[in-house]
Amino acid sequence: MQNFEYKFSKKQLTLSTILNQESEPLDASAITKQLQQSEYSNLEVQIDNIAKFVKSANIKLADIKKNKLPPKPIETIAAKAVDAMISISIDKEKMSVEAQVTTPIGGIHIDLAVIKKTCINSGVRYGLKSSLIKELLTLCKEAEPGTLVTHEIAKGLHEVNGNNAYLTPLVELFSESFRNPKEQADGSVDLKDLGNIDTVTQDQPVLEKIPYTSGTEGMNVFGESIPAIPGKDIKLPLNPSVKVSPDNPNLLLANKEGLVRFDGKELVIDDVFMLPELDPQKGHVKFKGSVVIQGDVSPDMKLTATGDVVIGGFVESAVIKCGGELTILSGASGRIEEDKTNGQHYTCILQSGGQINLDFANQCEITAKTLVNVKRQVSHCIITANSLKVGQGKKPKGQITGGRFLLCKTLEAGTIGTESNVATDISMNRTYDIFINKEIELADWIQEMVTRRENLEVSYNSTMDPNKKLELEPQLTMLQSKIERYTGYRAELIKKRREYMDNVFVKVNTKLYPKVSFFMTDNAVISEEKGPSVIKIDDFELKILPLI
Repeated sequence: MQNFEYKFSKKQLTLSTILNQESEPLDASAITKQLQQSEYSNLEVQIDNIAKFVKSANIKLADIKKNKLPPKPIETIAAKAVDAMISISIDKEKMSVEAQVTTPIGGIHIDLAVIKKTCINSGVRYGLKSSLIKELLTLCKEAEPGTLVTHEIAKGLHEVNGNNAYLTPLVELFSESFRNPKEQADGSVDLKDLGNIDTVTQDQPVLEKIPYTSGTEGMNVFGESIPAIPGKDIKLPLNPSVKVSPDNPNLLLANKEGLVRFDGKELVIDDVFMLPELDPQKGHVKFKGSVVIQGDVSPDMKLTATGDVVIGGFVESAVIKCGGELTILSGASGRIEEDKTNGQHYTCILQSGGQINLDFANQCEITAKTLVNVKRQVSHCIITANSLKVGQGKKPKGQITGGRFLLCKTLEAGTIGTESNVATDISMNRTYDIFINKEIELADWIQEMVTRRENLEVSYNSTMDPNKKLELEPQLTMLQSKIERYTGYRAELIKKRREYMDNVFVKVNTKLYPKVSFFMTDNAVISEEKGPSVIKIDDFELKILPLI
């Protein structure tokens, strides 16, 4: 094989040789193989240069041999050293910088200085992480020559939005403490033992407002600050039963002695009326405050209170109404009666401005602003509420037998229906109906304005009086603006309604019997016998799906 000389200078490898009459024709693949096995194997071989070099050399060699010419030196650039190359990309949120490095072929590796200079030239002023850069440099050194390596090297600092102000009671709420009957030494419970009823005293701290926070601003990789959204403030809810502490504007003190009631928005200190039981001898009760009945409520009795009502015993065919939370530690039962004046009605009526809690309910009419929470069973009741839970714990196993239910959000129970197919109707459309009525109202307004606009357009197009046209133009513009605005309101309302109904469901944790009717949106479905199931709107249809 032809003898070659190599000279490496200025990152280029020059290959040279002398052609004479004894030389053999050159072969490009042989030259390339020789380079790859030499001390210059880490360089980037210039394949095209070698091919051109071989072609030219063989032409010259043929001429030398044919014409017996003197030896002739030739050379070419056979290989080069290629330094590492780096570029960076910045995400559209300006919160991350990624480096793309092509590792060197016989050339110089990138270093920290090169990375910083590249970032500065691209406007990066914040967030370079030494740990990430070290990881990138390690990956580059371990990679094969000429390999593309990508790695994040800078991160912006995300803003932290502030927290909203909130209210926290500073006393134990009786409405929370009495929901679970007191357990005795043998493990049993006395449903009529309400425990101690602790009242607050004058000037006792009862409610604290935890102030909102402003949050912490962030910064993107260009060094631009990202403002945080501060939390929302709320006002301390004042009423005659509380007052602001003179030492702390975020603290409420009791303005009277009584029982604390808190609905999440307002804390009220009620007067407390206590009875061992409610029967005809005591008479009906109408009280401005909270009422505690330690025992039972007899048939045909009526109790009305502005605050919470707690009944330690059993309610039979009575009417209980309260503005706060209603709790019956035993249960409630009534009858369905017919009379000429009222038609069919229930003898046991329970109404609450908050939550209702009871052990069981049979033939009752129950209305709650929020949740109806029944520990064991609901039989042949009419219940109107936001949500209904029948059973205890995270996976309620209570039973629903017959009745009608008008709810907003959720219903969860163990078993719904009976083997005898007693009619059970469940509608989850209480809020949906409000949405629909508002949408219809908006649609009527839009149609009225469209009609008015069309009539104005007729007048505008039919008149030849320029002054009349000038008078009508602002009216047309105003009507069109209103139409577009109210059309946008309606579209947003429809979107909110669909999003709301996506979170409405009925969950059956044990068994669903046949002939239970479910209503959601404009859809209805009657059940077949199924195991654990969830009933919800899926792809605009009401479906009964297996509960996973």
